[in-house]
Amino acid sequence: MATSRIANAATNLYESLHNDEGSPRVDADRLHNTIRKFKRDIDGEFDMIRAALLEYYDDNIDIP
Repeated sequence: MATSRIANAATNLYESLHNDEGSPRVDADRLHNTIRKFKRDIDGEFDMIRAALLEYYDDNIDIP
């Protein structure tokens, strides 16, 4: 689920960086905010992946 949301966020980022005609946007402030939002979104998804991995290890690693 998290990887799917990361893929969707990447698609949304690409679309946000271009106008309807496909030309790149050049407004630096808008680009900066768009990229910051993307980074926040994927950081949250990576946190969920890390948490799931740690939970898996806690449940499945036997320590003698």
